[in-house]
Amino acid sequence: MKRLALVLAVAACGGDDGGGDPPLAEVDASLKQVAVNDTSIFAIDAKDNSIIELNLLDGMMIGKLPSNGAVSEIVAQGGWVAWLEAEGNGKLIRRRKVGGMIESMRATTNTPKLLASAEGLFYSDGSLVAIWMEGANPDRVALTGVSAKVIGVDQSFVYTTESDMSVVKYPRPDGMSEVVLPMAKDAAVKDGQMAYRATEGIRLRDLFTQFDRVVGAPPADQACELLIAGRAVMCGKYRALDGKTDELLDGVTGYAAQGKNVVWVKSDGTKSTIFRIDAELAK
Repeated sequence: MKRLALVLAVAACGGDDGGGDPPLAEVDASLKQVAVNDTSIFAIDAKDNSIIELNLLDGMMIGKLPSNGAVSEIVAQGGWVAWLEAEGNGKLIRRRKVGGMIESMRATTNTPKLLASAEGLFYSDGSLVAIWMEGANPDRVALTGVSAKVIGVDQSFVYTTESDMSVVKYPRPDGMSEVVLPMAKDAAVKDGQMAYRATEGIRLRDLFTQFDRVVGAPPADQACELLIAGRAVMCGKYRALDGKTDELLDGVTGYAAQGKNVVWVKSDGTKSTIFRIDAELAK
């Protein structure tokens, strides 16, 4: 396996694309997808679909996570990280716990979905949504539509996107489901807010008061994964905030949020630069 090289980039990189902040690091790899916990940045190496780990504070390389198959998704929270890894014709859900112990569990379908929460690791798998907490076996929290994907949780509900593009909430514990929106594109839920794309742009809905507003309008043909970061919603290189849309990031290939801060990666195909910005204050 080719060794990854990393250069600390506080001064060596020169310039920046991170809203005025110097980059954290440069990595000799093409990185995609990002997850962040309290201590580390995790990203998928596009060359072999493995996961590299960097120190969150200074960008120093820590190493690669142990994986035997291609990694397709990573999430992280607190002191743990979890990922989906191919095994034969199926998928493994793997988690590195606080302290470094690795746990694995085989998914029952080929289309599981992971979600990181302060409560623990949530995942959807077929019609099951479950939570996998520290030191415990997974517990069922909801039964959903067959192809539902978990996108958010709170103390009362599990939120999913369904095969018909609706957003549905399921009570915890099991109970009658309720359609939140009959049609929502790229919906994401975080901290009581739901972001989704509509004809007029990106909308942000308060899930408790139901107040719903447009926060910005990136080009309709811009494909992206919506990311809620404080009052801002990221859509690829665009930031939607307070009704305005700014082209904030340049060449982004992956990002993750911690509160209103966004850790993001820019890659040219051979090298990647990692930045951290305040999504609300960056210009």
